[in-house]
Amino acid sequence: MRKRALMKALVDEQKKRIASRMELNSYVDYLLSNAEELTEEQICMLIWESIVETSDTIVVAAEWTMYELSKDKIRQERLYKDIKNVCGNEKFSEEYISKVPYLGAIFHETLRKHSPAPIVPLRFAHEDTEIGGYHIPAGSQIAINIYGCNMDKKEWENPEQWIPERFLDEKYDPNDLYKTMAFGGGKRICAGSLQTMLITTTTIGRMIQEFEWNLIEKGDGESVDTVCFTTRKLNPLLVTIKPRKL
Repeated sequence: MRKRALMKALVDEQKKRIASRMELNSYVDYLLSNAEELTEEQICMLIWESIVETSDTIVVAAEWTMYELSKDKIRQERLYKDIKNVCGNEKFSEEYISKVPYLGAIFHETLRKHSPAPIVPLRFAHEDTEIGGYHIPAGSQIAINIYGCNMDKKEWENPEQWIPERFLDEKYDPNDLYKTMAFGGGKRICAGSLQTMLITTTTIGRMIQEFEWNLIEKGDGESVDTVCFTTRKLNPLLVTIKPRKL
């Protein structure tokens, strides 16, 4: 009941903004523009899905990033220096993200190696089609192995290694959010992808700006085992943090 009440309140607030002729361009706007095809319950569920999945992905991506950075002091210090050069004594915030390309590279490399959703939820083919030279008959259900794609040695050099620098290559558009298939693609692409990137990278930037991170080998070590559909660490991240000198 509380979930339904929350979603209804969000939708009602957006309807009021639209009625006041405020210029908006949001996911809720898009859903409401298709209100004749979607029921109120469906709209609420779609909004709830983006909120829940975004929050889960943020936790997973941030934890795996800090795991990798805590192991790799050289790359951690490189990121810190980049942030320091851009922000000075100011607190790192969302407005600085585009000015620290290395942070974006770290984010995308973490999604590649530790994709929050290793298997894309099933897709249903309503009609005969062809993808990549393969015939897909109508009625087929398709699951894409994201983990397998991201570990394909034909596509990635040393895919088992965490190498953020690969995403600094000129062949990758810095403004392209979908360098990997972590958020899916097409009409069913994750609605919370941009929100995930902004919140996760801002969080990582602040944590590296404020503290030095060191992995505690005891209990965690090189463990990369996961649990749940989204790849949460089976063994919680164990680190020591030390405040940086301003």
